[in-house]
Amino acid sequence: MSTEFPIHRDTDVVCQRVIDFRPECAKTYPSQVPAAPEQSQVPGTEQAPHIEIHPKAPPIFGDHAPDGDLFGITLPEITLDGFLDALMIAGTCAVFGLVSAGAIFLVANLLAWSPARLRNWMIGASVAMPGSAIVFGGMDWSAPLTQFTAGAAELVSGNPAPGLAAMTVLLIPASWLAAMIAFTNRRVRIATNGLQSPAATERALWLRTQREQRAAARMSRYRLPFSTGGLNPQPVLGRLATESSQAPAKSRTRALLAGTETRLIVPWIKFNEHGTVVASSGKGKSTLMNRTLVSWFVTGWLRHRQWWRPRRPGRPLVLVIDCNGGPESKKSARTMARWFAALGVPADRIGVVGVEDTDPLHTQLNLWGIADLDDLRSVLSAMISGGSTPTTDTERYFHNLRETLIHLVVDAPEKVVDGKPVGHNPPRDWIEFLSRFDPVKLAKLWGGIWDDTVPWAGVAGVDREIASTMAGKQPVMDSARSEFGILYRLLGDSFEGDKQVTDFDFLYIILEGVKAADRARAQFAALGCMLEQLADKDHGRQALLAVDEFSAVSDGKTRAKAWVERLRKAGIGSWWFAQSWNGLGHDDDSREALVTAASGGSLLGGQEKGDKLAEIYGTRRDFDLSRKLIGGSEAGDEGNVQANDKLLVHPNRLRAMAKGDIVHVSGGVARFGRVTPLDERQLSSLRPLPGLSQMQTVTPEPASLAPVIDLRKHRHA
Repeated sequence: MSTEFPIHRDTDVVCQRVIDFRPECAKTYPSQVPAAPEQSQVPGTEQAPHIEIHPKAPPIFGDHAPDGDLFGITLPEITLDGFLDALMIAGTCAVFGLVSAGAIFLVANLLAWSPARLRNWMIGASVAMPGSAIVFGGMDWSAPLTQFTAGAAELVSGNPAPGLAAMTVLLIPASWLAAMIAFTNRRVRIATNGLQSPAATERALWLRTQREQRAAARMSRYRLPFSTGGLNPQPVLGRLATESSQAPAKSRTRALLAGTETRLIVPWIKFNEHGTVVASSGKGKSTLMNRTLVSWFVTGWLRHRQWWRPRRPGRPLVLVIDCNGGPESKKSARTMARWFAALGVPADRIGVVGVEDTDPLHTQLNLWGIADLDDLRSVLSAMISGGSTPTTDTERYFHNLRETLIHLVVDAPEKVVDGKPVGHNPPRDWIEFLSRFDPVKLAKLWGGIWDDTVPWAGVAGVDREIASTMAGKQPVMDSARSEFGILYRLLGDSFEGDKQVTDFDFLYIILEGVKAADRARAQFAALGCMLEQLADKDHGRQALLAVDEFSAVSDGKTRAKAWVERLRKAGIGSWWFAQSWNGLGHDDDSREALVTAASGGSLLGGQEKGDKLAEIYGTRRDFDLSRKLIGGSEAGDEGNVQANDKLLVHPNRLRAMAKGDIVHVSGGVARFGRVTPLDERQLSSLRPLPGLSQMQTVTPEPASLAPVIDLRKHRHA
């Protein structure tokens, strides 16, 4: 480079020149030699200025162009050693990236990760690796690139291990990114176009399903909260394996933007809309029921404490009707009682009906303490008829006479004054109830005398009603007395107590459906009628009813579908448990009516006959693949892809389910997973729900209330 510097000329200073010994720097251009002034430039001349054009143009880079520059940019000197070093760095990055991305792809495939979960790991690696370099580099944002460059210099200088370790600050995030893209592309391709071989596509889909289910089974062994918590808590039953829906297959973008969820969550609203549970014996149905009840109760209490909710649910109440009976039912009742006691439920709000009198959990319901006599009549009638409606004229005739007789027995007045009933005098127990099935006693209760020779002095028309129940070859009074007598001997003391259903937080009712089917059906009908009557009362509770082994009491008189439609208004959600499709009713019409009326869906476990249930819950979009065979053995590149409908829950997948595997299907969405069981270790570490033990229900006495002021009556001015 030239080192000439012009010095301003002064009267006492001459031009100085710093001489550089390089020849090219000593060279001067003609344009740099000052030209002598022409006459035309001398002041005072009259000639026009003359423009001198030199034959050689000045350099385009200025007066002194440096060596090796092109358009002002210094070009590096390319040598063979530099090229080999760059090739070595690029090859090392490529090999490391391919090996790392392949390992990540393999692990994600074996662990059945979703593209969204792999995306989260990629984001974590992209933030953690460069972020740590920035933090330890003094918050220098160029620290990752500086570390990578230093690592590359170490690599080419003969130190591969420390150099590659320094370069991982950028190589590892790039590997995660490559693995995420490749993994997502393969998942979308298998779900849509498929692989070249249809058989390979089927194997890939089957292996992915198995891996997802095994991953859920591994995760289910760890403790899991019963509820999601937060402002909108939902019950958690276990671990989620995969989710299938009627929506089209996701694209790459949707697959990467989707959320990740590892918990098997059943929405709260689904439990309140009723549902069915079907799983074969030994497939974990009891485990599922226990987990469901505890999770729902915890979620219900959390929602009940949210006082700011516009539609705040009432205090949760869990009801279990075990229709099977036997020692296993009693054992299950005691186990569940321990869990609810650990949640903080007071002992006086935990009851079991159907155990021995010596058991501390022994409870008796108060049938004769029902205040509304209309409800009492309905319960007594349901015990005999099962709540069914007569269909023929003969059935309707005897049904009406029996209803009349129950009215005469239950609605007897306290006294009769001038032929008009005053007050109420219902029976107080079974003995008194049965004793009134006598025309002489009924006539006396209604103010008259049962004697044709004596004029009737009681309530008008009652004598004719009593006579109608005694008429015919088969008097209804004698028939009804016999039926209620048998029923009393079957029921025992289950309804001779002083408790109502709403007095509990957890109530387990055991019916001996195996050894005493008639007794179980009568109790079941009475309980159903008692629960139906809650629809007309403001009881302030949010209840969940679990009917276990429904097949033991399901016959033509069972009104399961009516329960589902009626109990919804009473704030009670019912879930019906059975071991097979046949256990949901006495015929296909009643079973299908029950399943379709329960809009909360179904929880399905392993079973052999799931075809009917699979048909009810519809289909989803899928693709059929075909390929041309080359040489009769190898699949070619040409073929067809055609969309069609397949069952949302395939019966063969239900048959292959292991113990604890379930799927919740509702609203065109099927969520497969594994139930997290309740174990002793979790029971020992369980803490009571906050505020549950201090909760008290106070019913003020009418006498203690202040009189209501009638504001309509005011003094005019």
